[in-house]
Amino acid sequence: MHPLSGAIGGLARLTLLEARRTAVGKAALAAIALALLFALFAGRVVLTDQARATVVMYAVGVRLALVLILGLAIVANTTRDLNERIIDNFLALPVTRLQYAFGKWLGWSLVAVLFALAAGLPLLAFSSAPGRLQWTLSFAAETVVIASLALVLALALGRVITAMFAFCCLYLFARVSALLVLLSANMGADQGSLLDRIDARYVEFAGYLLPRMDRFADTAWLSGGPIRFGPDLLQAGVYIALLAAVAHLELRRKQF
Repeated sequence: MHPLSGAIGGLARLTLLEARRTAVGKAALAAIALALLFALFAGRVVLTDQARATVVMYAVGVRLALVLILGLAIVANTTRDLNERIIDNFLALPVTRLQYAFGKWLGWSLVAVLFALAAGLPLLAFSSAPGRLQWTLSFAAETVVIASLALVLALALGRVITAMFAFCCLYLFARVSALLVLLSANMGADQGSLLDRIDARYVEFAGYLLPRMDRFADTAWLSGGPIRFGPDLLQAGVYIALLAAVAHLELRRKQF
């Protein structure tokens, strides 16, 4: 086995074991069960099209819950490695900083994909919902992007609260950035005051820097809407590459 692949694979396995030890998987399964129960309850409340309402409510709830659980697990684990100097033990071995980051990313990406696959399993019970496979695969791509973002923020900020706050803000903005740009255009920001135009350009520019998370795992796919899966994979690949470059620069800047 090549030393590079051995080091990265070993770090990935250690990350998977750490996720198992901290009961991240149990938290994810509990979140999936709660989201399903809430969706079944909400589906009983609506008067028409109960099956579609149940599927949509489940997709919205389980996505938000798993994203928060995954982000918190990665941030907590990575900041602990930094603050307790556990990373020094890894770097004392014949492991470079880039190998360490890539091994941690690979392990958490595997956890993220498992999260998405587990979230897609309950959809099999709704035979009337189209696009179940595409939704699950798109959600897997989204969770890998989320894992990359959480890892970079934890490495850069080094504090759980700060990193989680930044993570939640960036994820929320990535989901609603397109809506904010649309609202700004419809409210006539381009014809408003100088401050309004600056705000509109700032929101538009910031939207270009983040992936369009609203395009990932679109709940409309589960209710018969048109499915556009290709742009999700392209966005995920580009943004993961950018985050990898940021993580590499951040690790080179830090003194261990």
